[in-house]
Formats: sequence, structure tokens, C-alpha cells
Amino acid sequence: MNGLSAPLPPSDGCELIRVSLHDLLSEEEVALLRAASEVGCELSLLDREGRAVVGDQPPSSVFDAMTTGSPQAFESNGCEYLGVAYFHDGDELCRIICKLQASAESRARSLRSAHYLIRLAETLLHSAVQRTMMTRLHSLQVEEAHLELQQKSQRLDQAVARMKDSERIKASFLATVSHELRTPLTSVIGYTEMVIEGLAGPISDEQREYLSTILAKSDQLHQLISKLLDVSRLEVSSVQLCRTSVDLRGLLQDVIRSMAPQLRRKRTRLQLSVAEDLPQLQADRDKLRQVLQNLIGNAIKFTRDEGEVTVSAALAVSESGEARVLLSVSDNGIGIPSHLHDKVFDAFYQVDSSSTRQHEGSGLGLLLVRRYINAHGGKVWIEDHPTGGTTFRISLPSS
Repeated sequence: MNGLSAPLPPSDGCELIRVSLHDLLSEEEVALLRAASEVGCELSLLDREGRAVVGDQPPSSVFDAMTTGSPQAFESNGCEYLGVAYFHDGDELCRIICKLQASAESRARSLRSAHYLIRLAETLLHSAVQRTMMTRLHSLQVEEAHLELQQKSQRLDQAVARMKDSERIKASFLATVSHELRTPLTSVIGYTEMVIEGLAGPISDEQREYLSTILAKSDQLHQLISKLLDVSRLEVSSVQLCRTSVDLRGLLQDVIRSMAPQLRRKRTRLQLSVAEDLPQLQADRDKLRQVLQNLIGNAIKFTRDEGEVTVSAALAVSESGEARVLLSVSDNGIGIPSHLHDKVFDAFYQVDSSSTRQHEGSGLGLLLVRRYINAHGGKVWIEDHPTGGTTFRISLPSS
């Protein structure tokens, strides 16, 4: 007889506790009952239909003669039997029948053996039923847990889908609004420049000062809008590079020249150091310019008045032995706490996000820096100085 292989728990609660004698006992338990039959009588286990599941098939009259769950002794065809019905949850599960030995001198011994075998069979059946119930209950719990996980997974999938829809809507909104803002702002900047140049007639020094402030703030707003447009494009597609041969020394000098007014306002010194053996980079010149403008502009903005900013570029060798170009932009400003080094590259993040912060900014520049450098196969990270200030380092492939 094969060992028990409990089925998956049915959905009906009544079916969960209903068991069948077939495949209830394990192979080891069946072997034990068969071996125990050798002590003085023959043991049979009959299912509800009277079929022998363990042992020999007794006469049908023996099965029909049993009416209660208490042990009963009776004769059939000249043989003596001792039997008992075994119940589970109020229903008869099986009948345990022992055939006694015929000789009078062995009857007493055979009768004792029959009682022993019946108790053994009842114990094994009880243990098998409990095992089956525990297995089914565990299977039911596993099934319920699996169903709960499926439901949670579906809810998470729905939440992720909603978030993706929200991201797409946000990106579309940013792109649309930024484009609609930049168009009239370009006109404001253009007409302001013409008025300052006197194309609309002479203006006083006070008027020129006011118009210069308008122009400066318009340029600042134009840069913010351009960053918003760049970020919105990155949300829907990867960074597209237009690689050309770039002279890093010349590019750094151009960027620093464009920042001369900012350096004068802050009375900040800028030191540039570029290695003589620096090779040409295969990079997207415009995006690399944006990276340098963001990093150098931030260094000037956050350093103290009359402070110093250092920009350097040199060849370096990575841990894998690959030649790299190492760019560094250092300042002696307020610094960035080490636990925020990764956070500052998030969109719209400000180290000082209070309403009274001294330094303006959109929180988008460093996001673009990391995206553009990563697209070039490079890496950007932050180092702090013990005496204050921050160093941004960029590692780029040398070819």
C-alpha cells in the first residue's frame, strides 16, 4: 500500500476535516500493523464499503455484524473475530477486525493480542488523522498567504501603473509649461537688451540699472526653464549624446570666461590647472559645457565672498588600470554634509530648503550633471574638506 499523500485543502470547511482510509496511513505504519499481526492474530482494516485496506478480506458477514464503536466479539464460518469501528468527527472512518486463532489453548493469548492490535491501530489512525489535518491546515494557510500576496502584488502593480501615469503627466506638464514660458521670456530678454542699447531712445542711468536687473533675472529664469525642459526630456527618454572631439582645456577656459561677471560680483579668485598631456575627449560638447557651468557656478555661488575656487583636470588611472580624465571643482564654501552627498543629485533637492535660505537655485543642476556624466560612461562624486568647502570630482574615459 502506498503512503499517504494528502490532497490540497478543499474550499469547503466540511471537506477540510473529512478523511478517507485509503492512503491515510504511511507505508511504515502499514508495515508495522502487518508485522504486529504475527503476535497471535490476523488484523484487517476495512473502509466504509467493507473493502480491506490492510490485511486479508474477512467475510462480509463480519463487516455487517459490527454495529457500534465498542469492541465486539462474534463468530462467522467457524472462526472467532474481535472488531471495533473507528470514528472521526462523528463519522465512521473504518473498522478494525482481528481474527483469533482457532485452538482453545491459544485463544486467551490471541484475544490479548487482538486488544493490543486494536489499540495500536487506533493510535496509528489517530496520529495519521492528526497529521493529515495539520497538513491540510498548513496547506490552507499557505494557499491563503499566497492569495494575499497575489492581491498585494496586484495592488502594487496598480500603484506602480498609477505612479508611471503620474510621472508621464508630470513630464508632459513640465515640457508644455516650460516651452510656453520660454517663448514669451525670449521676447522679454530681447526687447530689454534693445532698450538698454538705446535702440528705443536714450535712457537714464537709473533706468539702465533697473533694466539690467530685469535682464539678469530674466536670464536666470530662462536658465531655470531650460533645465526644466532638459529634465522633462530625460523623464521620457535616455540621454542622447552627440560625440565630437573636445579640447577640455579650451572648453574650461570658455566656461570660466562666461562666468567672469559672477566672479567679480563675489570677488572670488578662480585657479585653473590643466595637465599638459591631457588628451582630446570624445564627448558631447554642449552637455559637457552644461556640466562644467553647473559645477563651477555652484562653487562660485556657495563659496564665501573673496573666497577661492579651484578647477583642475589631469590624467589618472582607475583601479582596473584604465586611463581616465579626472576633473575637480573645489570651493571653500559652506560644504555639504556627508550623509547628503547622494541626496543632492536628486531632482529639486536643496541642502537648505528653508524659506530663509540665502542661495537661490532650482535643485535640477546636479541631477543633470549626474545624468550627463553617466551617459558618457563616467562617474561624479563629492568629497569634503576637513577645513570646510566641497570638491566635486568627475572621472571620464580618456578616449
